[in-house]
Amino acid sequence: MGVLDSIKDGVIWDFDLKDEFNNRSVGFGFVIDVCDGVPRLALYRMKKRLSDSNILQQQPDRELLDKALQDQGLTKLRDNLYPITGDVRKWIEENLL
Repeated sequence: MGVLDSIKDGVIWDFDLKDEFNNRSVGFGFVIDVCDGVPRLALYRMKKRLSDSNILQQQPDRELLDKALQDQGLTKLRDNLYPITGDVRKWIEENLL
């Protein structure tokens, strides 16, 4: 049993990265982590006073992540964490959980 299996029923799908430190959730979610201009799907762990992200080994097609960022109005990528979209969530549910 891997980490993803153990969090499957407790994923927080609707947390808001912009408001995370004001309305703190504790648990796991998913984000698009852009580092060096490359978007990757990451598991986002939220604790009471700490958050971190870990790039997942299994990744969706780059086009899916690019489209998710474009759908959010992002045309110039900066290294940052971004929310997933419904299409990315569907991919996660079908391929990871």
